[in-house]
Amino acid sequence: MIFNIRGDLADRLLLAKEEARSFGKRLDIETTINKAIEKFLHKAEKRIKEEKKKQSLFLQSLEKKVAVGVLSDSKDTDESVITE
Repeated sequence: MIFNIRGDLADRLLLAKEEARSFGKRLDIETTINKAIEKFLHKAEKRIKEEKKKQSLFLQSLEKKVAVGVLSDSKDTDESVITE
């Protein structure tokens, strides 16, 4: 595994697994966890993709403004920003 879980959850999982075995049953913890992680990752990847798209659009907008001259560097202006 590549992650840790809280100790109390791990203890409960082990206890449930042992109790299921005492009834001749098997708990498929791994499949359940894998499905939950897959669902989580799907949502996370979708959100990351949306954030990247927003950032890309924002940066493109800035680049266009700089290219058009809407934004200018303060060092390019002849006038001083601070007056006496």
